[in-house]
Amino acid sequence: MINKNLIGRCGLYCGACSIYRAYKDSSKLRETLARKYGCSPDEVRCEGCQVVLREGWGGEENWGRNCKIVQCLDAKGLNFCHECNNYGECERFNEFFNAHLQYGENLRENLNKIKAGRAEEWLKEEDKKWRCPNCNKSISMYLEECHWCGAKLSS
Repeated sequence: MINKNLIGRCGLYCGACSIYRAYKDSSKLRETLARKYGCSPDEVRCEGCQVVLREGWGGEENWGRNCKIVQCLDAKGLNFCHECNNYGECERFNEFFNAHLQYGENLRENLNKIKAGRAEEWLKEEDKKWRCPNCNKSISMYLEECHWCGAKLSS
């Protein structure tokens, strides 16, 4: 079943985010991330960017419920970054875009697929892409090991 809440408004696939994976899959990972970010395990929760009421994760100044990209889009009445007139020059988006290239995520390409009406196809591709090669369970793009089986993940 396709979960459209995982369509990141910036083009990120929310299903491969450590916070989302910890919330959905692993109390151990939730505890690890809570220690890392100095919050309670209960705060390590996210349902994806498309959820109307964003609660939980706010352990970083700019992401989660504090996400500056989401705040900007909401203030402009937009759903996705590609809808903004300043999209090409947006410093905030470009910083996030550049940071995710190292994980094999091209947020611009992702947004182009969403814009072209191929969001469901893209979600299926991303779900397949972000699976452990050892146990085939969903993984985070940010982790070096599968939180399910411990297998090393290629970067």
